[in-house]
Amino acid sequence: MSLIIGALIGGAAYALAKKRRASTPTAAVTATAAGVGGAVVSGLVLSAATVVVPVAIVGGLGYYLLRRGNRQKALGPGSG
Repeated sequence: MSLIIGALIGGAAYALAKKRRASTPTAAVTATAAGVGGAVVSGLVLSAATVVVPVAIVGGLGYYLLRRGNRQKALGPGSG
């Protein structure tokens, strides 16, 4: 997935550089740098998401269950 994102970013950078009338080697270097950077960043974000999301779900569920367990179920003695 990161390679696809990097390729899309690189292609967009190349098209933008050519639109601004950059030379072909300059556009290619720009596209390569942008594509590699995009692939690295998206890889880090995707790998972090695969760890953070399940941990957040389990943590949130645990917090909910612990908070829910502290509620008083009925009236206390002598309150009637």
